[in-house]
Amino acid sequence: MTATNGTASKTILCPVDFSPASERALVHAAERHAHDAELLVLHVGSPDAGDPGLLLKEQLHHFSRYSDMLSAYRCNVRFSVEYGSPADIIIDQAGRHGAELIVLASHGSNNISRLLVGSTTEAVMRRAGCPVLVLKSPAVAGAGTAPAGAAVLSTTND
Repeated sequence: MTATNGTASKTILCPVDFSPASERALVHAAERHAHDAELLVLHVGSPDAGDPGLLLKEQLHHFSRYSDMLSAYRCNVRFSVEYGSPADIIIDQAGRHGAELIVLASHGSNNISRLLVGSTTEAVMRRAGCPVLVLKSPAVAGAGTAPAGAAVLSTTND
């Protein structure tokens, strides 16, 4: 999907796992940054997660829905699927595409990481060569339906 407003001046990487939290992070990025950026929507899959054909069909379904949703923001969008360790792939893709910002949701997968941020999110925050904007999931924050913009957990540029 391409916008009619010319070439984007920066790239924003938006890793998604197709959860409601990652969708809110994607909308947050589009609402606040789409006017001057290309959004790179990245899904990192597990190479042994099941039938590759069925997985691809599911991913394309989600990307099609995201494309429809993002068309309202008139932004440049690219979709990508990679396989491997999520944190490693996110860091690699941010560097490879010259991302100026990574926007992702945090929803930890175990009790200790839920107190802080998810392990993938923490690894990305520590290793990214660009700023990282982390949006808390309402389930983690205990906030029910907090708006995405109100749930900013952390921004880092380390």
